[in-house]
Amino acid sequence: MRDVLSAEWLKIRTTRSSQYVLLAVVVIAVVGILLAYAWAQTWNGMSPQSRARLTDSSIEDTTAPLLHFCLGVLGVLIITGEYATGMIRTSLTVAPRRLTVLLSKAVVIGALAWVSGLLVTFSTYLVSRDILASRGFPAYAASFGEELPGLVGAGSLPTVIALVGLGLGAVLRSTAGALFAIAALVFIVPALIGFLPDPWDDRIGSLMLPHVTDPLVATGYVVVALGAAAVAMVRRDV
Repeated sequence: MRDVLSAEWLKIRTTRSSQYVLLAVVVIAVVGILLAYAWAQTWNGMSPQSRARLTDSSIEDTTAPLLHFCLGVLGVLIITGEYATGMIRTSLTVAPRRLTVLLSKAVVIGALAWVSGLLVTFSTYLVSRDILASRGFPAYAASFGEELPGLVGAGSLPTVIALVGLGLGAVLRSTAGALFAIAALVFIVPALIGFLPDPWDDRIGSLMLPHVTDPLVATGYVVVALGAAAVAMVRRDV
């Protein structure tokens, strides 16, 4: 198991597509910080009436969909890239236990997505809070201690999406198909749910992947995605 984990870690570190996606994650953090400065300048020029009409949306909430999509893409590429190049045959020859290979990929992508998600979420929050809290911006009125559980949850959610991406990639074995599925889960379906009448938009929307806060629901997404991937990998020849 340790050798397979090492091999998967080496693959994800040296694959150019993975490097590009991780670079995009860094760019998202930078964009969040720049957006905080832009919001501060806008806030300074607003009237009290306009400020009162602002919602409690935060910078990290605004950039979260991009972070979710990037790490979902990383989950897809860690498996579909091997199918596209035929390297999956080599991987399964070296490590014939297919579930071990899948589990190793899940551990590697899960750990990387978890660390990346927390780093981006917390760095964006802390810098944005430093810039906007003193101005009375609604999203940063609460203390850090009050926000901490929500930040940990928001920073961990990309891990779920990355693992769902891995599962979709293993089932579909198509980069284009799996990427479309991730885009639909992150952007399209939640947007369509928003057109439902009250209270169904909130009830169903809270179960959608980008908005999940219940750990049981998040676990359910991972179990279904990786369970389907396990079945697909065991039953297929390659």
